[in-house]
Amino acid sequence: MNTVRPYSFSSPPYLDAAVGDPDDLAALKFLVIDPVADMRTTMGMTLGQFGVRQLEHASRSSDALALIKRTEYDVILCEYDLGHGFDGLFLFDELRRHEMLKASCAFLIITGERRAQKVLGAAELVPDAIVLKPFTGDALFARLQRALHRKRRFQPIDSAILRHDFLYAIRLCNQEIKLGGPDMLEFVRMKTHLMLRISDWAGVRDLCRTLLTRQDVPWAKMALGKSLFELRKLDEAGQLFQGVISEHELVLDAYDWLARVKQAQGDLAGARGTLDQAVQRSPYVVARQRELGDVAWRSGDLATAQVALQETVALSRYSFWRDPADHGRLAEVLIGQGEIGEARKILAEVRKQFRQPQVGIMAELQEADILRRQGDHAAAEKKISAALAALNALDEPPAAALGMCIARSCFAMKQEGAATVLMQQLLRNHHDDLGLAGQVKALYQAAGRENEADDLIEAVTSNIVGLNNEAVQLAQAGDLAAAAELFLRAVSDMPANLQVLFNAINALLAYVNQNGWHVSYMERAEQLLEKVRQLNPAHGRGLQLAEICRKTRKKYGVGS
Repeated sequence: MNTVRPYSFSSPPYLDAAVGDPDDLAALKFLVIDPVADMRTTMGMTLGQFGVRQLEHASRSSDALALIKRTEYDVILCEYDLGHGFDGLFLFDELRRHEMLKASCAFLIITGERRAQKVLGAAELVPDAIVLKPFTGDALFARLQRALHRKRRFQPIDSAILRHDFLYAIRLCNQEIKLGGPDMLEFVRMKTHLMLRISDWAGVRDLCRTLLTRQDVPWAKMALGKSLFELRKLDEAGQLFQGVISEHELVLDAYDWLARVKQAQGDLAGARGTLDQAVQRSPYVVARQRELGDVAWRSGDLATAQVALQETVALSRYSFWRDPADHGRLAEVLIGQGEIGEARKILAEVRKQFRQPQVGIMAELQEADILRRQGDHAAAEKKISAALAALNALDEPPAAALGMCIARSCFAMKQEGAATVLMQQLLRNHHDDLGLAGQVKALYQAAGRENEADDLIEAVTSNIVGLNNEAVQLAQAGDLAAAAELFLRAVSDMPANLQVLFNAINALLAYVNQNGWHVSYMERAEQLLEKVRQLNPAHGRGLQLAEICRKTRKKYGVGS
């Protein structure tokens, strides 16, 4: 889909601040993560000999996440084996995925597992070092100093990222890349990460293709595959992920992405096989178990779906990023398996833990399904009527996964009309979500009406693409006001569509920067930015637009 180009700004002044001395360990904040108390004590004593004065400890990944959300650490020393199936590399990936580490933070893995090194070559971002046991204090100090000196070059980039000025951070990467040196490839890797963060799929594609003509870089293959997936070049993306798996079988991210490709291609058996391989190697990842449960359910394998979704719900209890739809899908499967008592336990749990009205609607419809199966049709109809009334009263549709749980329950209760309306809303607000489209197709296919799903998806997508292209043409012709108004009308119809929100905000800001201060346009842009923050607070494009909004206010001397 075409987009309006973002407004360009000059270099910000906040990057002129001097960086700290990486040799002064007393000034740095350290975190040690290790499940063994004796190892935490030993590591603390060793670091104390180096002059470390600011040191905290965590024994579990959940404790570490809580500490990292509260404190910006300069150095994290993490044991590879964190127990209960968790490992330090996965924790690092989670921290990076949710932007919880500043770019200048040195993250070191401490391990006796030499196999941990095998996954580093294909990761988008990697820890700064793996320190193999046994090691001496001097060896640890030397590795630590090397990592900190290298990280010092990342601090200006870090400052830009913390202000969500991703475009300027990319420019700083370009400057470091031109300087060359032994760390040049790490700045290329950081640039690629930032471009993925702001959804510059074409830019990532071109950068990685150029890099791969010069040298075989597994992480560039992964980034190229991700960009091609988003650009709907599924065959080429699948070949890249399969190639990474063949060369580096422990790079589990490649399995996850290959499974997404196969699902988008309609190859559920292939997706199931790929996810089975990944789960065998690493079963303790919520998103992976969730995907396996969904694919197994769509394939008709309720037994496997039940096991995977039970694991998903169990694992998510220790996660900061929980989804009530996991409980809903599990309850669906349990009802289908005839395990009514267990299903009701899950519904009671989801009601207790999630108070949103959408969750209550889902639980009421599933309870109605149970009552219907037990022959109490009057009670079932009463719950269905109340749930549908509550659904119609919502200001906007539920999140995609939760909405599909509700839609499936509506179908099960012969409320196809309500289900279709809801799916139209979900598709309008998530038109570029291939996974959602697959779920819609599976629902209609199970009812023997697959052609209706194709027609529904095509109609929604064509409408959005047409509207977007019309607005982009207006913007390119210089009529930014008309483009902004068109996008604002689209937002009223698709209030949770991130792409439409981004384009509307961009058009509003572009108009103000080209034509002068406009109070109502700036107020509307900030309202839409708040909506983006509610939907996806870590989305790079949203954060980037928020920074442009801040700079626009500063440019005109209005507010901060």
